[in-house]
Amino acid sequence: MAVAGTQNVVTFKQKPVIIIRDKEILDLFKDENLVYVLKFLKKAPMTIGDLVDTFQKIGEEKSDKSVYRYLHKLIKAKLVAKAGKRITSKTSASLTSETIYTRSAIAFITVIPVEDRETKDEEINPVWDATRLLLSEHFGKNAAEKAFTKFANKLDEEKDQLVIDLFENASEETLEKVAQLDYAGVNFLLQFVAWLAIIPQRDIAKDLKELFDK
Repeated sequence: MAVAGTQNVVTFKQKPVIIIRDKEILDLFKDENLVYVLKFLKKAPMTIGDLVDTFQKIGEEKSDKSVYRYLHKLIKAKLVAKAGKRITSKTSASLTSETIYTRSAIAFITVIPVEDRETKDEEINPVWDATRLLLSEHFGKNAAEKAFTKFANKLDEEKDQLVIDLFENASEETLEKVAQLDYAGVNFLLQFVAWLAIIPQRDIAKDLKELFDK
């Protein structure tokens, strides 16, 4: 009697969040192909064949060998792990298995070294400038571009550090709760908790008043 089907047997448990400080690992996020693999693995564990097919869907032709090489780099950096096996049954007596891969964490927090933050200014300044213009229209007053950029950079750094502190000091019970969220949930949590944590520490209303009253 024929029995057909596939089943993922997952033996690896993802962490909710991993904080990355190592510059060599941070540099991996500059490799577009590695970033794609991490993005694809957000949804579910995948085989090498799954990843090859997913690359094809975005118009990128990758061989099994190339994808294996990407996975090897990410596993070495502990960003990806072997999640378990995909068992495929064609008949009750015929079973095959393939390795499935997953992200080692639902979300990654990348900590940019202080000496490298200035190199990010060119990327984030347009965001800060658009923010400044929107707030200028909201408040009916303008703010100096350089002063606002300095304020935004500082606030962003402080928020990042607060999130890092929260997760580094979180109990196992709390981390277990976080681990139950999907990627979108964890990402929203990171943004929301950062703002709630910084409100008691900074008088943001006062900062904005000073910036937009000048």
